[in-house]
Amino acid sequence: MGGGTVALPDYVRPVPKPNGRTYYYFEKFRRTKQQWPRVRIPADPLSVEFARWAALLPRLDASQDATGAWSWSFLDVMDRRHDLPAPADCAAFWAAVDKADDIGRKLQAGIRRTFSSLIVEFKSHRAYTDDIGDSMREQYDRYMATIEAAWGDTAVDSLEPVEIQGVLDKGFADKPAAGRLFRATLSRIISWGIPRGYRKDNPVDHTERTDSEGTYSPWTPEAFDLFFEYARVDLHVAVYSGLFTGQRKVDVLKMVRPRDSAAEMPIVAQKTSDRVPVQIHSEYRKIIAAAPNGEDKAKDLPPQVLLHLRADGRPWTYEGFKTAWGREMEKEVNGKTPLAIMQEKRWTFHGLRKNAVNMLLEVGCTEEQVGAIVGMSAAMVHHYSKEVSKFRLARSAMKILETGWEAQRVHVLGARKRSD
Repeated sequence: MGGGTVALPDYVRPVPKPNGRTYYYFEKFRRTKQQWPRVRIPADPLSVEFARWAALLPRLDASQDATGAWSWSFLDVMDRRHDLPAPADCAAFWAAVDKADDIGRKLQAGIRRTFSSLIVEFKSHRAYTDDIGDSMREQYDRYMATIEAAWGDTAVDSLEPVEIQGVLDKGFADKPAAGRLFRATLSRIISWGIPRGYRKDNPVDHTERTDSEGTYSPWTPEAFDLFFEYARVDLHVAVYSGLFTGQRKVDVLKMVRPRDSAAEMPIVAQKTSDRVPVQIHSEYRKIIAAAPNGEDKAKDLPPQVLLHLRADGRPWTYEGFKTAWGREMEKEVNGKTPLAIMQEKRWTFHGLRKNAVNMLLEVGCTEEQVGAIVGMSAAMVHHYSKEVSKFRLARSAMKILETGWEAQRVHVLGARKRSD
């Protein structure tokens, strides 16, 4: 196809405008069912920019999800995929393409020192693609974006602990939990890069690690009372599942409704890929039996396979559940937000996992038994057990004191008469 005296690349066509100017658009699969949204090339066909971007067009990729939303990416010369912004802002789109191409060429040339290059390599490795679950990958993406914004063009081996500490002190002073996650993500990708030639040590090891009891707390009776009174009903069963099974939210939402006679409902934990033999407590069984199954004979809808359903009878998706949960925390009731305290007190869904561990330890289960039931490492169960052990030791100590008090009292209070 020609544009004046210039031969245009495949799928590129000129579009004259009423003001007399001509714009050039990349329109792959035009007038077919596979047609991509068009992308404007903001340059003159005789310019160096146009020639550079035209050469990169074959490396663009677009895909459409089930909701009809489009996502764009670029494959660099090393066949590593880079996410791109929507082409509606063509300047930002082509700037991202140029950056992705530059990273790929540096990787090809062996210049693999920047954080942008490190992140690209890490995201193409199974440590990112296979070894972590969707929720953890989402967390990595969030903090890797922050890392790239701060140090994208910085050589990894030039970053000093004092710079990292400065970001932690200033950027996360009022958000310690987010600071811990940022620090952990930075440490993880640098550690991954050490055997791949990025640097010889991890500067994050020399920064201050803030003490933490976790970013969540076990729910108190007050938390359960508030939630079941004010939260939408179609979130309730999932909370009971978290409490009685100790599973992560991503695994709870994938639970299949068990048969009435089943004693357990095995799942495969997304984070670890381990098979967890989830046991069904007697009270939990009654809750499951009372939960709607999505069947609607009037609409000829059969029962759903999955356990956790929305009010309309459809299964919850992870993103849908997370969005609904967030809205409930901010929901106003008579001018107040009764569930806002749950965020302040760190009563998150993941806190139910801690409830489950503590309950099992309180009734005398061994750490090995607890780990088998909730699908948790022995080290993490032991960490949780410290708090429970303090209460258990305190109670047993008081029983011993009560038993030996008659003999001990005279040595403590002398002959002083009893108050009773």
